[in-house]
Amino acid sequence: MNSAHTIPSQTGLYNKRQTQAWIFLLIWPGLNILLLSSVLLLLDQFTFPLFAQVVVKIWGGFCVGYLLFNLLEWVCAPFLSASFRHNTWLLRPFSIILLYALMGPIVTLPNANTASQVTFLPVIIMLLEAFVYIAVMLMLKQQAYHFQSQLQAQKAELQMLKMQSNPHFLFNTLNLIASEVTQDPHKAKVLIYDLSDLLRHTIQLAQHQFIALEQELKLVELYLVLQQKRFSDRLTFDLDCPSELDQLPVPSLLLLPLVENAIKYGIAPYAHAGHISIIVEAQAHSLMIEVQDTGAPFEHTRVIPGEGLRITQETLTLHYQNSATFKLVSSDEGTSAFIQLPR
Repeated sequence: MNSAHTIPSQTGLYNKRQTQAWIFLLIWPGLNILLLSSVLLLLDQFTFPLFAQVVVKIWGGFCVGYLLFNLLEWVCAPFLSASFRHNTWLLRPFSIILLYALMGPIVTLPNANTASQVTFLPVIIMLLEAFVYIAVMLMLKQQAYHFQSQLQAQKAELQMLKMQSNPHFLFNTLNLIASEVTQDPHKAKVLIYDLSDLLRHTIQLAQHQFIALEQELKLVELYLVLQQKRFSDRLTFDLDCPSELDQLPVPSLLLLPLVENAIKYGIAPYAHAGHISIIVEAQAHSLMIEVQDTGAPFEHTRVIPGEGLRITQETLTLHYQNSATFKLVSSDEGTSAFIQLPR
């Protein structure tokens, strides 16, 4: 199973090749046809056969020029420097203009006296449009650099959150092991081995921004098994996730802080047995994840978010902006943390 998932596409970033294809194969020839047809109307030379000739020659010329340039770019790529390859798009409009100039008259008018007024008009129009194209592409490129820098900053912030999350559960687990060292050394030894497995999985998954839901639940299960050995018969848990949702991407280490919270506030303070449930459900356009414990109810207005809740909320904000929601619900049956993610 592949452990890595790509990050969802970021708003504002654009595919340069796709943008160029739209410009050269649809927008630019369409604009030239419109302008040239307007000139023919002004010269009182517009006829439908002539318009068809304009369409075929201009659109055909653009398609041939675009494909030839791409082919030439692909053939020459191994011999060009990286910086030159990165800027070859600047040459594409001028190569199309050169192709048109070499092809001769774009439109053959029936009246030779007015032909000179139109023969090279598309070339002049395209030359002006080429500079407009370069200006637009440079602005788009600058915008891409801006969003890439924002994306890098976002990744750095997410990594910082993960670095905060790792020591958070590590310190909690070390504290519970320390409490067992004197009372039950054998149990403490088993807990240390379990903690080692948990840390290894955590470090592996923390390297990815998104992982499969199945992997996230496996990490949570390792943590709960470790805690189960601490609390003996006081803790039970279950994971309920339909198999068809296993491969859905979720932010790595998303659920661990919530499960820690459930242990800390819903299980540890009480002498009676407690239960933790993790329930995953698919909705029409979202994924709902619930982390439920059997702790005592509390007043929502008096909740002071700790590190676990803060890390979860900031992780959701950085990954999804306002597209994901998080809420706590308390009742006589216990506390539930709900995370709703866009699918």
